[in-house]
Amino acid sequence: MNTHDTHDRGRHVLGRRKFLSLAAASAGLVTIPLGRGALGQMKNEIVIGGTLSKSGRFQGITKPFGALAEAWAAQVNARGGIYLKDLGKALPIRVVIYDDQTSPPTALKFYERLAAVDKVDLFIGPFSSFLTNAALQASVTHNLPFFMVEASDSVLFETANRWRTTPLAPAQWEYKRHAEFYARKGGVKTFALLSRDNLHENQAMEGFGDWLKKAGFQIVYQNIVPKDIKDFSSVIFAIKQKNPDVVFIEALPPPMSIGFLKQARELGLNPKDMVVGHMPVPVIKAMGRSAENIVSSMYSFDGDTVDHKEYFALCKKAGFEPWQFSESGIRYVTYKRIEDALRRAGTLDPEAVRKAMWDTNLSMYGGELVVKHDQQGYGTLHPWPTQIKGGKHVSLWPLDKGVKVHEFKAGRW
Repeated sequence: MNTHDTHDRGRHVLGRRKFLSLAAASAGLVTIPLGRGALGQMKNEIVIGGTLSKSGRFQGITKPFGALAEAWAAQVNARGGIYLKDLGKALPIRVVIYDDQTSPPTALKFYERLAAVDKVDLFIGPFSSFLTNAALQASVTHNLPFFMVEASDSVLFETANRWRTTPLAPAQWEYKRHAEFYARKGGVKTFALLSRDNLHENQAMEGFGDWLKKAGFQIVYQNIVPKDIKDFSSVIFAIKQKNPDVVFIEALPPPMSIGFLKQARELGLNPKDMVVGHMPVPVIKAMGRSAENIVSSMYSFDGDTVDHKEYFALCKKAGFEPWQFSESGIRYVTYKRIEDALRRAGTLDPEAVRKAMWDTNLSMYGGELVVKHDQQGYGTLHPWPTQIKGGKHVSLWPLDKGVKVHEFKAGRW
């Protein structure tokens, strides 16, 4: 099925209205039909529903995102809400967030509740492909647009679902800008790549390898290690034998990155540069001064565009700095997608909002990012490179700035 096809249900609705009108007439009653426009006029707010892991193993990653959503809603409402042309008025937004407890069945239960009890107009996704894969069923059951957020695993796109899209590019694009950075920086030729055995991480590592090869670099070591690995000594010795200029590790859980980095330090693995794909605050704190000059990534970059200022202000209101919770950048892009889709749809009709969601062509950050969707529902957002300096992420983008700010780690632990 073409993802942009619509379903014509109007014939059945009109048939039922005609029947009810005739029945009322025969009973001597006067009826006033309530068309879509009239029903829309009765709406006094736009309700957006989702879940976050306020408990469970993802709670540390998503901790401030509830406050971020509230800050966004307050900002939109302070501007007068979102204007819907078909209704001829602007409506405020209200966000309803439940705790999915980092549990797929719990996530689905609450998305069902959001549709059936809270009567939301659209869904915003939970954190991770893991939870989104379960929650998506509610979008099909209730025919409601589902704006995915931190979800891009290929398994989510194996089954067609016209009600969902993600802002994220496929995992293979995750480190495209890092390859561009090293091509501009120069001074390195060979890379060693390591990934935890997980679909997303494996695809991200493989994609990075492909981008590096296209840029003229050589991959001298590439390996996938078990999820529960604790002893990296054999891996580290194998990497040392290849003597790469840059070592890259792709692992979402902080304990794995911490374990690898500490053993690399102890066993004298001293490449010219070290890249850790995911380096949240727990990893930085655990490594202390050894974290200095490790290259990583964030879903935002330095700048002074209108979007930068708005995003930074929302993070501040929610009580954190953008670098502390990188995925907040994905949240911000999703908020802008929702605003854009609703304005272009001009209505809260689910089918119209769904179509506007798929037809997104949203320019952000002064044109650095243009959010679009392919036929599967993938977007275009992928991270920008950073480097840890003074215990925090520092942007290495735009490239002209990045190559000046960047310092090779050069074995300094």
